[in-house]
Amino acid sequence: MIPRRLGVVGGGIVFIYLLLAAAQADTARPWFDEAIHAIPAIDLNTRGVMGYPIGNTCAFLGARGLHNRMYQTMPLSHIGPAIWYKLVGFGILRMRWYSILWGLVALASWGWIVRLLMDSWTPALLAMLAVATDRVFTVGAASARPDMMSAGLAGLGLLSYLAFRERRMGTAVVASQSFFAASLFTHPVGALPIFVLLFLVVRLDVRRLRWSYLPLAAAPYLVAFALWGWYISQDFANFRLQFLGWNAVGRQEGMTRPLVSLYHEFTQRYGGFYLPSYATGIRRITGVIPLIFAWAVLGLLFRRQRGRLFGFMAVLLFLVFSLMEPKKYEFYLLPMAILLCCSTGVWLWQEWTAGKARRWMAMAGFASLLLLQTGWTAYACRQNPYHNSYLRVIAYLNRNAKPDSLIIGESELALDRGVYSNFIDDSGLGYCSGKRAEFIVSSFNGYAEMFKTFAAKDAGLYRYVRQTLAEDYRKVYQDRIYTIYQRR
Repeated sequence: MIPRRLGVVGGGIVFIYLLLAAAQADTARPWFDEAIHAIPAIDLNTRGVMGYPIGNTCAFLGARGLHNRMYQTMPLSHIGPAIWYKLVGFGILRMRWYSILWGLVALASWGWIVRLLMDSWTPALLAMLAVATDRVFTVGAASARPDMMSAGLAGLGLLSYLAFRERRMGTAVVASQSFFAASLFTHPVGALPIFVLLFLVVRLDVRRLRWSYLPLAAAPYLVAFALWGWYISQDFANFRLQFLGWNAVGRQEGMTRPLVSLYHEFTQRYGGFYLPSYATGIRRITGVIPLIFAWAVLGLLFRRQRGRLFGFMAVLLFLVFSLMEPKKYEFYLLPMAILLCCSTGVWLWQEWTAGKARRWMAMAGFASLLLLQTGWTAYACRQNPYHNSYLRVIAYLNRNAKPDSLIIGESELALDRGVYSNFIDDSGLGYCSGKRAEFIVSSFNGYAEMFKTFAAKDAGLYRYVRQTLAEDYRKVYQDRIYTIYQRR
């Protein structure tokens, strides 16, 4: 049983998390990756297939059959939300609350993991507070991407092993691998903490392992891959184009060029999130956050106490991410950020219990971390691009576009305009399909960036896009994010 006082503290941490995540969900602008996971879920409930009806199959992903089969992403990233939408209906906020609830699972799981490994609730609550206020965590919770669902399932995988290992090792193996298999088939990056589990197994139980546990561990993956294979067999050519020809391309570069990948981990993933090139003024102070994490991890590694385990886990997962995820997308930081936050909470507890002046330095570092994280989230919410930009663009289109007007725009607009309306996501602006839209909607970091890449990839497409926007369309709306063009 959890003591009443600790329950109150834990409830307060959960409230802080829900407040920050809900504020993010209500103010963050929807984006492409949310739509690409939500729309197949909507399609599964509507037509019974996991398709992407708004995609231009000639230009989008270079894949045929996209309207009826989505193979670029893992199936549970659509099946889970489809069940949620069936229960509560669809809307942007409801779509995001699915991830927020999975964030509760991840938060509770990791708090309990720290409790089991440290045999104390104090470091567990400190870890939960760091996770609940973390900018990466709240952004992941407020996004309809599958990262939080995958992280929550991975957390349950680690927790189930630690909870059952002493009394029922067979149950620990089956339960943990079932959750990790589900995490893998939600999003593979979210399942990378399985290497942390393998480290704990070797560290805690290597002498207790038996060959009989191997089929128990393999069974969930065999079932999952069999079901996925059945889905792939329905249109293997399309799977090869979408998954193998698009999503899997370049994923091996981290292993073939490890030093380069490690360098880019610092400069692109961490630098891109915490200290991007466009950051100016006080925004640059967020670059201190990874330094506090590094300070905490080093502090754990150089002290011969139980918390040292978290230092090794953090270093291991960092190396795994550096080598096995070479794309360096910033939104993949979530599993690493959770472990770094837990390590920081454990570090503070160890420094505090050790006494002396270092306890106050540790407290100052931890307090600074919380202040920077919550301040960053508050600043982002104050910008409110969802209401100040996205909804205004939707309102403009609703006022000026006729019911039969074709609109070409970025996929997130379909979440409000409708998945089965006269709306398509086609960055080629009809180059392949020959379709001519009444309105074209482009954002500064969406279509506008894709247009730039056309110059190197396809000179004919690049000339077509430039000529189309310059001669056939006129600019009728612009804010700091979106530009709307109307056909002349």
